[in-house]
Amino acid sequence: MPDQRSGSRAIPAARVLVLAAMLGLGLSPAVRAAEPYSLGPGDLVQITVYAGGEKQVDFTGAVSALGTITSPLIGEFKVAGLTTYEVERTMREVLARDYYVDPQVLVSVKEYGGQIFVMGAVKKPGAYGLQERMTVLGACLLAEGFTDFASPRRVKVTRTENGKQRTIKIDLIKVREGKKEDLPLQRGDRIEVPRRRF
Repeated sequence: MPDQRSGSRAIPAARVLVLAAMLGLGLSPAVRAAEPYSLGPGDLVQITVYAGGEKQVDFTGAVSALGTITSPLIGEFKVAGLTTYEVERTMREVLARDYYVDPQVLVSVKEYGGQIFVMGAVKKPGAYGLQERMTVLGACLLAEGFTDFASPRRVKVTRTENGKQRTIKIDLIKVREGKKEDLPLQRGDRIEVPRRRF
Protein backbone atom coordinates (compact mmCIF):
# COMPACT_ATOMS: atom_id res chain seq x y z
CA MET A 1 0.00 0.00 0.00
CA PRO A 2 1.48 3.38 -0.95
CA ASP A 3 2.16 5.67 1.99
CA GLN A 4 -0.18 8.63 1.54
CA ARG A 5 1.25 10.60 4.46
CA SER A 6 4.66 11.17 2.94
CA GLY A 7 3.04 11.77 -0.44
CA SER A 8 2.07 15.23 0.79
CA ARG A 9 5.76 16.10 0.78
CA ALA A 10 6.16 15.19 -2.88
CA ILE A 11 5.56 17.44 -5.87
CA PRO A 12 1.97 18.62 -5.42
CA ALA A 13 -0.22 16.78 -7.93
CA ALA A 14 -2.02 20.00 -8.82
CA ARG A 15 1.28 21.66 -9.72
CA VAL A 16 2.28 18.82 -12.02
CA LEU A 17 -1.12 18.86 -13.72
CA VAL A 18 -1.03 22.64 -14.18
CA LEU A 19 2.46 22.44 -15.66
CA ALA A 20 1.33 19.62 -17.92
CA ALA A 21 -1.58 21.69 -19.18
CA MET A 22 0.64 24.73 -19.76
CA LEU A 23 3.15 22.68 -21.68
CA GLY A 24 0.58 20.74 -23.66
CA LEU A 25 1.60 17.47 -22.06
CA GLY A 26 -0.74 14.74 -20.94
CA LEU A 27 -0.12 12.55 -17.93
CA SER A 28 -0.87 8.89 -18.33
CA PRO A 29 -2.18 6.79 -15.41
CA ALA A 30 1.29 5.22 -15.30
CA VAL A 31 2.70 8.49 -13.96
CA ARG A 32 0.44 8.36 -10.93
CA ALA A 33 1.17 4.66 -10.43
CA ALA A 34 4.88 5.09 -9.81
CA GLU A 35 6.34 3.23 -6.87
CA PRO A 36 6.65 4.82 -3.40
CA TYR A 37 9.81 6.71 -2.52
CA SER A 38 12.64 4.76 -0.88
CA LEU A 39 14.66 6.55 1.78
CA GLY A 40 18.35 7.24 1.30
CA PRO A 41 21.30 9.25 2.63
CA GLY A 42 20.57 12.93 3.19
CA ASP A 43 16.81 12.56 3.66
CA LEU A 44 15.38 14.32 6.72
CA VAL A 45 12.69 12.22 8.37
CA GLN A 46 10.02 13.17 10.94
CA ILE A 47 9.04 10.32 13.29
CA THR A 48 6.22 10.43 15.84
CA VAL A 49 5.22 7.59 18.16
CA TYR A 50 1.87 7.40 19.95
CA ALA A 51 1.01 4.89 22.68
CA GLY A 52 -1.65 4.82 25.38
CA GLY A 53 -3.46 7.66 23.66
CA GLU A 54 -0.50 10.05 24.08
CA LYS A 55 2.46 11.21 22.06
CA GLN A 56 5.52 9.39 23.39
CA VAL A 57 8.28 10.30 20.92
CA ASP A 58 8.53 13.08 18.34
CA PHE A 59 11.82 13.77 16.58
CA THR A 60 13.48 14.62 13.28
CA GLY A 61 16.44 12.58 12.10
CA ALA A 62 18.71 12.65 9.07
CA VAL A 63 19.54 9.48 7.18
CA SER A 64 23.31 9.04 7.47
CA ALA A 65 25.75 8.25 4.68
CA LEU A 66 25.53 4.63 5.84
CA GLY A 67 21.76 4.68 5.35
CA THR A 68 20.91 4.63 9.06
CA ILE A 69 18.92 6.80 11.42
CA THR A 70 19.17 7.06 15.22
CA SER A 71 15.92 6.83 17.15
CA PRO A 72 15.24 7.20 20.88
CA LEU A 73 14.73 3.79 22.52
CA ILE A 74 15.63 1.82 19.38
CA GLY A 75 19.02 3.41 18.67
CA GLU A 76 20.62 3.23 15.24
CA PHE A 77 18.91 1.17 12.56
CA LYS A 78 19.03 0.94 8.78
CA VAL A 79 16.34 2.70 6.73
CA ALA A 80 18.00 3.14 3.32
CA GLY A 81 15.98 1.43 0.62
CA LEU A 82 12.83 1.32 2.78
CA THR A 83 9.62 3.29 2.26
CA THR A 84 8.19 5.34 5.11
CA TYR A 85 5.49 2.69 5.49
CA GLU A 86 8.12 -0.03 5.91
CA VAL A 87 9.98 2.06 8.52
CA GLU A 88 6.70 2.55 10.42
CA ARG A 89 6.05 -1.19 10.40
CA THR A 90 9.59 -2.06 11.53
CA MET A 91 9.58 0.48 14.35
CA ARG A 92 6.09 -0.56 15.46
CA GLU A 93 7.19 -4.19 15.75
CA VAL A 94 10.27 -3.33 17.83
CA LEU A 95 8.45 -0.86 20.10
CA ALA A 96 5.52 -3.26 20.64
CA ARG A 97 7.91 -6.04 21.61
CA ASP A 98 10.05 -4.07 24.03
CA TYR A 99 8.38 -0.81 25.11
CA TYR A 100 4.71 -0.06 24.40
CA VAL A 101 1.35 -1.78 24.00
CA ASP A 102 0.01 -1.30 20.46
CA PRO A 103 2.14 1.73 19.51
CA GLN A 104 1.31 3.82 16.43
CA VAL A 105 4.24 5.16 14.41
CA LEU A 106 4.02 7.96 11.84
CA VAL A 107 6.95 8.57 9.51
CA SER A 108 7.16 11.31 6.88
CA VAL A 109 9.91 12.86 4.78
CA LYS A 110 10.53 16.53 5.66
CA GLU A 111 13.32 17.10 3.15
CA TYR A 112 14.58 14.92 0.31
CA GLY A 113 18.34 14.43 0.10
CA GLY A 114 18.67 12.66 -3.24
CA GLN A 115 19.11 14.36 -6.59
CA ILE A 116 18.39 13.61 -10.23
CA PHE A 117 19.80 15.45 -13.24
CA VAL A 118 17.84 16.63 -16.28
CA MET A 119 20.08 17.54 -19.20
CA GLY A 120 19.79 18.38 -22.88
CA ALA A 121 16.83 19.93 -24.69
CA VAL A 122 14.75 21.07 -21.71
CA LYS A 123 14.11 24.69 -20.78
CA LYS A 124 15.87 24.57 -17.40
CA PRO A 125 18.48 21.79 -17.31
CA GLY A 126 20.14 21.04 -14.01
CA ALA A 127 19.97 19.10 -10.74
CA TYR A 128 16.63 18.59 -9.03
CA GLY A 129 15.74 17.07 -5.68
CA LEU A 130 14.35 13.56 -6.03
CA GLN A 131 10.89 13.34 -4.54
CA GLU A 132 8.40 10.61 -3.92
CA ARG A 133 6.90 8.99 -7.02
CA MET A 134 8.96 11.18 -9.35
CA THR A 135 9.14 9.86 -12.90
CA VAL A 136 11.04 10.81 -16.06
CA LEU A 137 8.14 12.85 -17.45
CA GLY A 138 7.60 14.52 -14.07
CA ALA A 139 11.27 15.49 -13.92
CA CYS A 140 11.07 17.01 -17.40
CA LEU A 141 8.07 19.04 -16.24
CA LEU A 142 10.11 20.30 -13.29
CA ALA A 143 12.72 21.39 -15.81
CA GLU A 144 9.88 23.45 -17.41
CA GLY A 145 9.34 21.12 -20.34
CA PHE A 146 11.03 20.54 -23.65
CA THR A 147 12.56 23.10 -25.97
CA ASP A 148 11.28 23.48 -29.53
CA PHE A 149 14.17 21.33 -30.73
CA ALA A 150 13.71 18.43 -28.31
CA SER A 151 13.16 14.83 -29.30
CA PRO A 152 11.06 13.35 -26.45
CA ARG A 153 10.85 10.01 -28.27
CA ARG A 154 14.57 9.32 -27.71
CA VAL A 155 15.09 10.16 -24.03
CA LYS A 156 17.80 8.24 -22.19
CA VAL A 157 18.13 7.65 -18.46
CA THR A 158 21.57 6.72 -17.16
CA ARG A 159 21.46 4.85 -13.86
CA THR A 160 24.19 3.37 -11.67
CA GLU A 161 23.34 -0.05 -10.27
CA ASN A 162 25.83 -2.10 -8.25
CA GLY A 163 28.65 0.16 -9.42
CA LYS A 164 27.81 -0.25 -13.11
CA GLN A 165 26.14 2.25 -15.43
CA ARG A 166 22.98 1.23 -17.23
CA THR A 167 21.17 3.18 -19.96
CA ILE A 168 17.38 3.01 -20.24
CA LYS A 169 15.63 4.38 -23.33
CA ILE A 170 12.15 5.83 -22.99
CA ASP A 171 9.67 7.34 -25.46
CA LEU A 172 7.96 10.15 -23.57
CA ILE A 173 5.48 10.74 -26.40
CA LYS A 174 4.11 7.22 -25.89
CA VAL A 175 4.19 7.77 -22.12
CA ARG A 176 2.20 10.97 -22.54
CA GLU A 177 -0.33 9.14 -24.73
CA GLY A 178 -0.69 6.35 -22.16
CA LYS A 179 0.82 3.73 -24.49
CA LYS A 180 3.94 3.15 -22.39
CA GLU A 181 4.60 3.26 -18.67
CA ASP A 182 6.67 6.10 -17.28
CA LEU A 183 9.86 5.20 -15.43
CA PRO A 184 10.09 5.84 -11.67
CA LEU A 185 13.38 7.59 -10.92
CA GLN A 186 16.08 6.67 -8.44
CA ARG A 187 18.57 8.98 -6.76
CA GLY A 188 21.44 9.87 -9.03
CA ASP A 189 19.57 9.17 -12.28
CA ARG A 190 20.66 11.33 -15.22
CA ILE A 191 18.02 12.15 -17.84
CA GLU A 192 19.23 13.20 -21.29
CA VAL A 193 16.70 14.76 -23.68
CA PRO A 194 18.33 14.85 -27.14
CA ARG A 195 17.77 17.41 -29.87
CA ARG A 196 15.77 16.48 -32.95
CA ARG A 197 17.65 15.26 -35.99
CA PHE A 198 17.17 17.60 -38.91
